[in-house]
Amino acid sequence: TLARRLDKSLFDVRLVSPRNHFLFTPLLPSTAVGTLEFRAIQEPIRTIRDLGEYYQAKARGVDSDAKFVICEDVFKGAEFNVRYDYLVVAAGSKTNTFGINSVNEREGKEVFFLKQLSHARQIRNRAIECFERATGPLVSDFQRKRLLQLIVVGGGPTSCEYTSEVYDFVVNDLKSWYPDLLKDVKVTLVEAGPGLLGGFDMALVDYYKDELISHNVDVMTGTAVTGIEERYEEDGTHYTVALLSDGTELP
Repeated sequence: TLARRLDKSLFDVRLVSPRNHFLFTPLLPSTAVGTLEFRAIQEPIRTIRDLGEYYQAKARGVDSDAKFVICEDVFKGAEFNVRYDYLVVAAGSKTNTFGINSVNEREGKEVFFLKQLSHARQIRNRAIECFERATGPLVSDFQRKRLLQLIVVGGGPTSCEYTSEVYDFVVNDLKSWYPDLLKDVKVTLVEAGPGLLGGFDMALVDYYKDELISHNVDVMTGTAVTGIEERYEEDGTHYTVALLSDGTELP
């Protein structure tokens, strides 16, 4: 927004970012289940009129004396410097895993974050894979239920919106595409704090929680994920489970 609004007749605006698009994050959960297409919530950086330069790179450091930013190209990792007169730092954020190493180790496999378009694509592809695998004629009842169990971690706005989107997907789309799987789908929302949607009005929070429960979403508050571990069946089949602070294991 700043790069777009700055007066280009006064400033030579140069932008450094590893992502070449602006993302409207409130709608990100909708793209993870196909309610919206990815192109509907992004706008390419190069649509900014009269932008001086755009570098698809990561800013790795700043030399405030010499006034340049040390950048790392996202494609080959090559370093280069970008000089500046005025510097604006908008660093964004990363998902906090609270030092749980097994969560980081399983990222992109069974664990997915939801902050970027790439994450939403991973979730969408993984969901389709699980549904298709669950229809296989050689899949056991346990494996089918495991494949169709979705655990959403965190009770903030993004997690709650994604949970709602998943429910809508199940009742509107899954019912038509995979009618035999409907009975085995299980959605669990896990929140370490005492309640959902911290900071929201309690009347809204209570209403939303009651709606989730009435739609068979398992809501677990006061419960934290403490790790991810692998388990093995007698036939050698392996799967992962989420370890919760109350001693529960969710496959």
